[in-house]
Amino acid sequence: MSTNHPEIKQEAYDEGLFIQPIAPIGDSLVGSFFVGVIPLVVVLVLLGVFRLPAHFSSLAGLIVSIFIAIFGWHMPAQQAFQSIGNGIVFANWPIMWIVVNAMFIYNISVRSGVFDIFRRWIVTNTPPDMRVLLLVIGYAFGALLEGVAGFGTPGAICSALMVSLGFDKVAALTYTLIFDTTPVAFGALGIPVTTLANLTGLPVESLSAMMGRQLPFVSVFLPIYAVTFFAGFRAGFIECWPAAVVAGISFALFQAIFANFVGPELPDLIAGLVSLLSLIFFLRFWKPPYREEYACTFTTTTQKNDEEAEGAGVTQEKVSAGSTQQQDEKVEVSQTDKLDNGSETPSGSGLANDRNSTHSKDGDEVAPNPEAITPISELVKPTLWESILAWSPWVCILVVVIIWSFVHVPKYGAIKVQWPQLHNRIWLTLYGKKYEAYWNFEPLATGTAILISNIPFSCLVIYSGVSPKVIPRALVDTVKQLWIPVLTVSFIMALAYLYNFSGIVYTIGMTLSSVGNAFPFLSAWLGWVACFLSGSDTSANSLFGNLQVVAARQIGLSAVLMASTNSSGAVTSKMISPQNLATGVSTIQMQGREGYIFRKTILHSIFMCAIMGMIACIQQFGTPGIIPPGDEVLDTV
Repeated sequence: MSTNHPEIKQEAYDEGLFIQPIAPIGDSLVGSFFVGVIPLVVVLVLLGVFRLPAHFSSLAGLIVSIFIAIFGWHMPAQQAFQSIGNGIVFANWPIMWIVVNAMFIYNISVRSGVFDIFRRWIVTNTPPDMRVLLLVIGYAFGALLEGVAGFGTPGAICSALMVSLGFDKVAALTYTLIFDTTPVAFGALGIPVTTLANLTGLPVESLSAMMGRQLPFVSVFLPIYAVTFFAGFRAGFIECWPAAVVAGISFALFQAIFANFVGPELPDLIAGLVSLLSLIFFLRFWKPPYREEYACTFTTTTQKNDEEAEGAGVTQEKVSAGSTQQQDEKVEVSQTDKLDNGSETPSGSGLANDRNSTHSKDGDEVAPNPEAITPISELVKPTLWESILAWSPWVCILVVVIIWSFVHVPKYGAIKVQWPQLHNRIWLTLYGKKYEAYWNFEPLATGTAILISNIPFSCLVIYSGVSPKVIPRALVDTVKQLWIPVLTVSFIMALAYLYNFSGIVYTIGMTLSSVGNAFPFLSAWLGWVACFLSGSDTSANSLFGNLQVVAARQIGLSAVLMASTNSSGAVTSKMISPQNLATGVSTIQMQGREGYIFRKTILHSIFMCAIMGMIACIQQFGTPGIIPPGDEVLDTV
């Protein structure tokens, strides 16, 4: 099997650089491949077979990879641990900085009662049917969050929202993770695409257009696919296909239009928003046949764990969705509602007296009264002011992040740190050059934008009569929820960086790229492996973007198509990445059960990656005219 790569220059030897070996195990590319994938297998087996928590599985994979990098790939130990340090720092800034601030806003909304009003808005403006809300929250709203923030945030927030409306915890997280696939390539305002363009030298417009000619083919079927698995063929497919078609077509159409004619920044954000609005409008005139087993519950949210809630006498009651007339009825409410702390305030005055709030106005946790659980048919639609409050956290994030990105605020104060012992101290054999190792510290990164968006939201909350104490208490909640995900992401990114700097990842890539015309199918699997390792489509493109271009040019394939397929394939493993599993379980009290969720999503991930690979094959060999121009740029370099 060929291991052609650029000749190693003499300067690499003269300067004493670590030269990445491509086939270090017995001088065999295949043998090196099987040794190189051992850490991945360790993580997969510990997660899926032994169901160990994600942070333990990731740590075990990291330890194994350290031994393989040092003794198999002969990487100097100092550089191995420096690469681990680089990965840990990148994991926390910018990745977890985004997640922490998004979850901070979410926890303020929970503590203040805004989250309860938002749930009330959802169930009073749509049929209170889990099959419908699966599409509204999991698919459309999740895509909107992915378009703005990304990095696992949609899984954490959407799953918590669905659980609070009666969904089983496992089902809620499983399906939000499945939905958080096709939007990922354009997530966080198109950062994965722009990163891929910068690394490969390919036109960003060509890459965006190519992904816009791949992902919509899956996006359009994803809603009906998920709702069928969720509710079965009759209750899901037969009874809910109209809503699934509206969700899928509206999202896929605008994703394709904006990716092809506008650029990578807005496809998911606009498509998610259009899909959400289209669904809500459509559901005013249509609803699925009533089934008691899919009727929603409206129970109060709480920060307590399951045991504490059970001890407080919390119960969940299935409530009948009833007829359309019953759903639209508004019950007459008293002029005064009792607050959790016993005081009285005029009805409808804001958050401090929300009838379903689980927290007093100063943010203290209050055990909910089972008798106060309101049947959905009796819920009052939020007033205009309450509706503004309900949507304010997401709108604040949306507006601030968009302005932040298009004004290029992150560039201000940015520092490009040359990582010691790594920067230009490693010879990247596959590309025939020194390996540049930077940590881009941007104090005004996207996570900071989300933190800034918390200011107007918090002001609205306090103006509504809620005590400022909710803010520090929400911060404590965030720390409790995310300290284990922070460990998990740190371990998995350390593993990814060690794979990258040692050269193990390039050995795996070279093995897969040496299959000739079968490469378009395996191209998606390269992205799948990279995103599983890093939990990020952006990082997956950083790992294998150039490899895809090199392989395409050696075999005679389209570099634009192969680079795009790397990103499109990567999104299909986001649902099984330890990083996203750890973030997802943080809000639904399932810490330590990431392995169980992994088992629920792994087959969906494999199936969807295979579909992406087949789409790439068809586009390369069957419909090459669908590939946008862009390869010619590489010939001028």
